[in-house]
Amino acid sequence: MKDSFNNTPRRAHALDALRGYAIATMILAAMEAWHILPAWMYHAQVPPPDHVFSPNIYGITWVDLIFPFFLFSMGAAIPLSLGRQFEKGVKRWQLAWKSVQRGLKLAFFAIFIMHAFPYMLGYEQDWLRYVVPMGAFVLLCLMFIPNPFHLPKYGEMAVKWGAYIAATALMLLQPYADGATFRLTDSDIIMLILSNIAVTGAVIYLLTIRQPLARIAVIPIITAIFMAGHTDGAWTTELLKLSPAPWLFQIPYQEYLLIIIPGTVAGEWISGWLKEEKRESDFHNAWLVALLALAIIVCNVIFLFSRDLIINLLSTIILSAALGWILRNAGSGNAFWLKLWKGGAYLLLLGLCLEAYEGGIRKDDVTLSYLFVTCGMAFLALLFFSVICDHYHVKWISRPLEQVGKNPMVAYVSSSLAVIPFLMLTQLYPLLESVTQQPLLGFLRGVLLTALCMGLTSWFTYKKYFWKT
Repeated sequence: MKDSFNNTPRRAHALDALRGYAIATMILAAMEAWHILPAWMYHAQVPPPDHVFSPNIYGITWVDLIFPFFLFSMGAAIPLSLGRQFEKGVKRWQLAWKSVQRGLKLAFFAIFIMHAFPYMLGYEQDWLRYVVPMGAFVLLCLMFIPNPFHLPKYGEMAVKWGAYIAATALMLLQPYADGATFRLTDSDIIMLILSNIAVTGAVIYLLTIRQPLARIAVIPIITAIFMAGHTDGAWTTELLKLSPAPWLFQIPYQEYLLIIIPGTVAGEWISGWLKEEKRESDFHNAWLVALLALAIIVCNVIFLFSRDLIINLLSTIILSAALGWILRNAGSGNAFWLKLWKGGAYLLLLGLCLEAYEGGIRKDDVTLSYLFVTCGMAFLALLFFSVICDHYHVKWISRPLEQVGKNPMVAYVSSSLAVIPFLMLTQLYPLLESVTQQPLLGFLRGVLLTALCMGLTSWFTYKKYFWKT
């Protein structure tokens, strides 16, 4: 599997593509028309037309795969970053401190973007509700792009800290909708979860470098704590309530380590694969591997949503067995794919065995079955993209997704802080809404807006303007 994109050391194109897919579909899910599309086009627990959250609805949709796929890719990136630095001689405590700093930056990012979203602002002049978010986007560029003006060290620090100070002043002084004021507890929940587990996941990895079994042993402990957390009066229940600074760190968020930790194992497999001698695989049935991996994911989404649980279990077992048989007979040259299949099939079946626990699989409030099922799917999705991107080099799929996946923070806020405000100021967005009130047109509107966000992110990536924490 040689890197045909260039002659530089190999990069895990599949991992970038998986992250890019998660970000692109996250944007699409947020941008598609509300109320008028089928229920499977939204989160399962907030069905149309009213989109009122109901914890009594069980099942998942394709939208519910977005967050765990992103978490998994985040976990897989940890060994590729911290592991390489550790091999170069950087101390564990130094890497742990870097991880804490990264977590704090992500927490600030989560708080700031929430206070910069247009719907949060209470300016009397309507145009300010869109100019200010675009200004916030510029401040984020100054915060997270390393030395964008190529200044000396102290000049770079002055620009960066000046941006942080300006962002803080903006949050404290600007008016908010409904007369609200600045609150630390108002933050983007997705980014706050990421800031939490970016730290704990990194620390667990650093404590278990070169000891994957010790890291995997943490998984049943976390599972047991959260299972016992449903028992009134248990110490585990009280533990899950502890949080000295709930706006910054919450123990319940650590449940997502059940995706991050397996992701770090996948990341070590990727690291090992990248170190192998370059060679072109002679596996002629790779297309069938990709097809079966995709089929397992699609079947689980469809049958878990429709609640055909027995059919889903049987189809998962049959398809997984077929995929495993093909990979086992493919020779030693595809050991990496075989590992991904083993990890994915095991976690997926584990999650399906837990499906009845807590009433059924559900993203909100998150269930253990959801974490294991979607983590297993993430392994299979990485396998799918490895075939598409690293084996067949299908550039028209891999290139756009990679460009987005390499710059996820830009992509995450591109719609709310750049594209939508621009379209509102130019009066294009209301026009677009007025002509997309039918289901198909409403979906196509989401596709168009997603393409604009991906285009903006790709430009940042092309110019090497990476937002880094």
